[in-house]
Amino acid sequence: MSSVELPAITHVWSSFGHRFYSGDGWSDHPDETSYERCMTCGAEYELRRRPDDPTGGDYTAANGDDPVECTGDTLMCHGEQPCQADNGRPCNSGVEPCPHEAHGCNCLLCTG
Repeated sequence: MSSVELPAITHVWSSFGHRFYSGDGWSDHPDETSYERCMTCGAEYELRRRPDDPTGGDYTAANGDDPVECTGDTLMCHGEQPCQADNGRPCNSGVEPCPHEAHGCNCLLCTG
């Protein structure tokens, strides 16, 4: 943590339809950036403090872009993990690439 105590982030520009929950960790950045995961689709984004408003924040992708809208799909798989959408078994959708893995997500897990 930084030597200067920053106020809590109390508002964000948009959640882009995601329902985020916070982990217990802040990054080592002096601005105390945190990583947030969507409870619906599982995408993970960075919550960055706004430079002009220390109580405001923005969710961002690895490259600084806004998050894509939440799909509402609770079976999405992010990152390099194999799809386990069928109750923990490999997906048997019969479609390649698997629709749970090929979704154009720009989250930290998929692009970071």
